[in-house]
Amino acid sequence: MNTLAPPLLAPLQPTRWCRFRALPGAALALTALLLAAWPAAPASAANTVAVAVYAADPALKKFERAVQSRLEEVLADSGLAPLDEARAKDLRDNWVDLADPGHLVTAEEIAAKAGRYEVQRIYRLSFSVDTARPLGLYHSAAAQMQLRVIDREARVQSQQSLPMGTRGFAASDAATPEAAIVNALQRAVDSVAEAAKLKVLAPATPRSLSLRLEPVAALPPGAQPLAQAAPAPPAGWEGRATLLAERWRREEPSCRAVSPDGGYGVLGTYAWSMDRLARDNARRYGGYLHLVDLRAAQPVVQLTLHELGQRGAGENGASAALACQFLGSWRHLVAASGNRLACFDVERGRETCSIALAEALPYEPGRAQLRVMQAAGEGYVELVVGGRSAAAWRIAVGR
Repeated sequence: MNTLAPPLLAPLQPTRWCRFRALPGAALALTALLLAAWPAAPASAANTVAVAVYAADPALKKFERAVQSRLEEVLADSGLAPLDEARAKDLRDNWVDLADPGHLVTAEEIAAKAGRYEVQRIYRLSFSVDTARPLGLYHSAAAQMQLRVIDREARVQSQQSLPMGTRGFAASDAATPEAAIVNALQRAVDSVAEAAKLKVLAPATPRSLSLRLEPVAALPPGAQPLAQAAPAPPAGWEGRATLLAERWRREEPSCRAVSPDGGYGVLGTYAWSMDRLARDNARRYGGYLHLVDLRAAQPVVQLTLHELGQRGAGENGASAALACQFLGSWRHLVAASGNRLACFDVERGRETCSIALAEALPYEPGRAQLRVMQAAGEGYVELVVGGRSAAAWRIAVGR
């Protein structure tokens, strides 16, 4: 049997496999050695690409490597071969005009600057990040990414990441600013990569934190309402919420609030129904929260404070949403009915806490109010009823 490597690289027939297994030990070892030493076929230049990443803000330059690594990972999963780190850095450093997003790249310039690397396409990424610290408790980052794909003939395709910081593509939250920024950048890279028809096999998931409320006997001295500079909401935005409006099943507005960024509004309601076929004309009550996108002027989601129906054991007081408020950003919402306080994660559309109220509150719209307060660097929620403080809770980051 010929033990040279090329015949062995061809598909083996069963008879050949049997003869191969029958080789003496020394011949078998020699064959394995020849196979290991046989030179690998050179990688095809048809799939070679280059990546160049630029931060819009010099303060974010330290995150360029994280962005480049993420895009290179996606490119590799898509069957492309990014230049190694040293060659990619050499190309980027010697092509100064590539850093200018408005620079018109020509085929001649590509041949002069990148010809020796034999790249078929150049993936140029630029990014920026907006950061915030809601209530001073955690860090929130929203990234914006622009991708330009330039081929050897100087044809350009541009992609923009989805706007981050809205429901469906929320900002990334974390205990440290670096963790929030890196996660936001990875998600933005995935966004432009998918738009460019690349394969994102393992999309980055958004980092998020939940908030919890811890009861306190009273607000600390010097507590002040959280300053909010949100723009005035458009007139009549409440009409965008889709409320029950049947003859025997209806909802009535009972509280309202606007998020600190002015992007969302919430309308709390008092819901009721009447069963006219029942002997006692049985009435049922409930309370809901309707989130409205103020910029798009459309309803977003309905959250349940009390399901319309029979009251549970010990549910005294009104079922309506008597007071509602956002907690530092649109992501977190708190609402009070006549017998409990509830927290909601708006992005996920789920309840995150439920606290029984010591005193049941009757249905009196406008008499109850939830205020977000700050004192000594910490956030608080205060329930005010009839002008007096009825209860207070400290806001903490959940686990």
